[in-house]
This record gives sequence, C-alpha cells and structure tokens, in this order.
Amino acid sequence: MSAPPEGDAPTNRHGGSPASQTIATAPSIAVQYAEDLAAVLAEIHHIRADVHELASGNAIVSVHYGLLAYTDGERFWWTGPELNHAGSPLLSSELTLLAAARQLAEHHAILRAKDAADLLRGGLPLLADVILAEHVDPR
Repeated sequence: MSAPPEGDAPTNRHGGSPASQTIATAPSIAVQYAEDLAAVLAEIHHIRADVHELASGNAIVSVHYGLLAYTDGERFWWTGPELNHAGSPLLSSELTLLAAARQLAEHHAILRAKDAADLLRGGLPLLADVILAEHVDPR
C-alpha cells in the first residue's frame, strides 16, 4: 500500500472512506490563549487548571471552585473572591498572561484558605452553570 500524497494524510488513524474520516480542527485563538494561561499557572504557581471552550468562541480556565477566568484570545477577565465597598464581587481583567496568572494565583490562595461551606454560600460563578448557559438552547 502506498503512502498518501504529502498533505493528504487521513485525519483518523483507522483510514476508511473520506466520509468516515474526522476533520481535525485547530484550537481557537481563545483556547490557545487559555491553554497558555493554564501552563503558566502550572509551571510558575503550581496550580492545576482546566480549559474549556465555549460555544461563544471564548474559553474558560477553571482555576478553583468559583474562580473562572474567561478569555477571547486577547485578554482575560474573571470575578475575584473579594468584594468591593458596596459588597459586590470585583471583576478583574488583564491583558498579559503573566499578570493574569499572578492575580489568579493570589485569588486561588484566598479561596484555598476559605472554608468549603463559605465557598458554596459565596455565590461565585460555577463552571457547570457557565457551560450549561453556553450550550443549552433556551427555546
């Protein structure tokens, strides 16, 4: 059996007809940026984070229960665990990976020091709620 012409390699390991082959797509810019943040969090701050792509094209980095960083591939934003003077959660944002990772590591430390029951009552965003809102058609 001869090898396929260069650039025409099958996209699934089992070959098969072209109709049965899966087309591999490159991760979106937002997912790549989120994966970069997760890597910086792991390498520099020793924090494991998960990356999830949203139907909107944005991505989420789940850093800790209630600490979700969103990205559109250009910047990061998240709700921090501290409250402002009016008692509302603070929205934080950063343009660079290192600055976002540093602030998220600080927020991660704050959340780790809290009691689990306080986290549950705190009203912080939950990954399941965000994914459900992004992927469920309200019709």
